[in-house]
Amino acid sequence: MPLRLRDGNHAVTRDISASGLFFEMDGEHQVDGFLDFEMELPDLRMKFTAVGRIVRVEHRFGTTGVAVKLLSPRLEPME
Repeated sequence: MPLRLRDGNHAVTRDISASGLFFEMDGEHQVDGFLDFEMELPDLRMKFTAVGRIVRVEHRFGTTGVAVKLLSPRLEPME
């Protein structure tokens, strides 16, 4: 699923669970601490937003992979 970070970067979700997710972005990014992000779920007409604490960063093959623990997930209707 496509994911949009608060800083405007775009990523693709690779794995998701109730407590966290892993996503990948093109290029090598330096990320640490906390991230705000959102995913639109058009079939459900919902938007998922959350703050995540970064627990792992992987740089490989021109991409940056980031694992986050979800801290404040919210599911709300799309406007």
